[in-house]
This record gives sequence, C-alpha cells and structure tokens, in this order.
Amino acid sequence: MAGQAVAAGSWTEPAARKEVLVGAAAGLVAWLGMAGWAALGVSLAGFGAATTPAAVALAVGGSAGVSRDLLTGSVSLLPLGVSLVGAVLLAVVLTSWQRVAGAAAVFVTGLHVLPFLPAGQLDIRFWPTLLGGLLWLAVVLGLRVGMWWLPKLRKVVAVLLGAAGLALIVGVLASIFGGTRVLGTMVLAAPNLLCVALTRGLGTPWTVEGPNLPLPTVETGGLGPIAAPMWPLVVISAAILVLIALFAEWHTPWVATLCFGGMAALGGAHVEFRAGLFSIDLGVGGNVLAAAGMGLLAGLAACLLVQAVRYWHRQLA
Repeated sequence: MAGQAVAAGSWTEPAARKEVLVGAAAGLVAWLGMAGWAALGVSLAGFGAATTPAAVALAVGGSAGVSRDLLTGSVSLLPLGVSLVGAVLLAVVLTSWQRVAGAAAVFVTGLHVLPFLPAGQLDIRFWPTLLGGLLWLAVVLGLRVGMWWLPKLRKVVAVLLGAAGLALIVGVLASIFGGTRVLGTMVLAAPNLLCVALTRGLGTPWTVEGPNLPLPTVETGGLGPIAAPMWPLVVISAAILVLIALFAEWHTPWVATLCFGGMAALGGAHVEFRAGLFSIDLGVGGNVLAAAGMGLLAGLAACLLVQAVRYWHRQLA
C-alpha cells in the first residue's frame, strides 16, 4: 500500500513535474521541427510557405483539401520526410512515462489547433487530421516504448532511419543537376522514394492510376523495365535485409513482413480533382500483400544466411 501511495504521488513530486514539462517541451519541439522542415520543403518545391500547415497535417496522417479556380479536390499522402523529423524529435527525449504524458498532451493540443491554421490553397480537415494524428502518435509512442525493452528493435529502427538519411543525401546530390524543386521534393519525400525503391527491389508491383496524361514513362508493374536499372534496387534491398537480420535474428521474417508491407502502404499517394460533374483521380501505390509476402520470404532467406554464416564462423573458431 505504501508503495502504491508513493507511485500515485510521484506524479505530483517536483522531479515528476519536471519530467512532464520536459515531455511537453519535446512535443512542442516536434511540432516546430516538422513545421520548419515542411516549410523548407514546400518553399523549395514551389508550393509556397503558406502550405506548410497542410504539409504538416498530411505528415501526421491527416487530410487536406485543394481549392483553386473551379477545381476542388483532396490529397492523400504522407510526406515521410516531415513525419520522420517529428517522430525522431519526439522519441529521442521520451525516456520516462511522465515525459510521454507531457508530450502526448502537447501533441494532441496541436492536432486540435492545426486544422484552423491558414493553409494557402489547401484546407485542413479536422476529424481526419485528429484521428490520423492520434494513430500517428500511438505508433510513435508504441515504437518508443518497445525500444525501452527491446534493444534489438532499437537497432532495426536505426537501420531504417540510416537508410532514410542516405536517401536524403542521394536526393541532395540529385538536386545539383535537378534544381531546387528536386531538392524540395527530396526534403519532403525522400523516404517515400526509398519505400518505392526497397519494395521494388524485392519485386513488389507498383501501379500508376489515372487518365492517359503526359506522365513520365515508367513501367511500374512487376519487374518490368523502368527508367533506371533494377539491380541497384535489388542490392540495396538485400543489404537492408541482411542488416535487419543481424539485429533481429530469428525475428527477421515477421519484422521484414511488417517493414516492407508498411513501406508499400505508406509510400504511395492519391490525388482527386473535381470540376462540376467531372472528376480526375491520380495515384501511385504498391501492392501491400505482395510487399509483405516478399518481405516474409526475403526476411527468412536473410535470417538463414546470417545464421549459417554465424554457425560457420563458430565452427572455425
């Protein structure tokens, strides 16, 4: 009973209150970090700084509408570059339950405020943004809590974040020849392109849906021809899987299933435009079931390879 009383009162002690305030500050820093990164991306990409709130809303799983002249529509995508900035800033500081509580309170408050901010020619929808943001927060906190007790999960997350950072570096180098719009796109969506590359490297079909418009010539079904050779994507995917297998060991198959299935689900985008009675749907998406299945098989193969090498090494020792 005494222990329960101490635990109950611990939330009101000065040290606990300080932890809550640190968590609240982490939540505020996460919002500011996402806003700053989104502002940089949308400005470089030519969308205008006024669309920053809409980009942040999309980054936490929200929804935004588009209105321009006679066109109205909606945008569904996750600019994962912005999402990862917020997730990392939020997760790094959360080392106690009190900090989690403070950060969650500030983040939920921000979700209520965000839809009412001016967003240029995109309007932020309240309920989809609130619900999507709560789900985003739950996933981030779930991963953070999981890393408290599972050091291997921390290493797997580090591998994926390192791959996202490498994708951004490649994007920055590409912008030397492509200009500021390419750089802005990479700031916002380099991890999205990484999702496409890694799942394509395992043979996951990606499809482009929409009317016959003058889009870039890219074959996205199966392992058909694309503008760049496939073998670099295969090599990169295999390297990521081997790194995951080094840390996740016998958990690698289901970890790879979740990772690659999630990449196919999160890396796509969908835009709908309406003008009177006419509507146009444009989208790009990966086959989630195929990505998960290929992740399972490739994860099992990587796991067996790593375990075989370790066994061979022990036999030689």
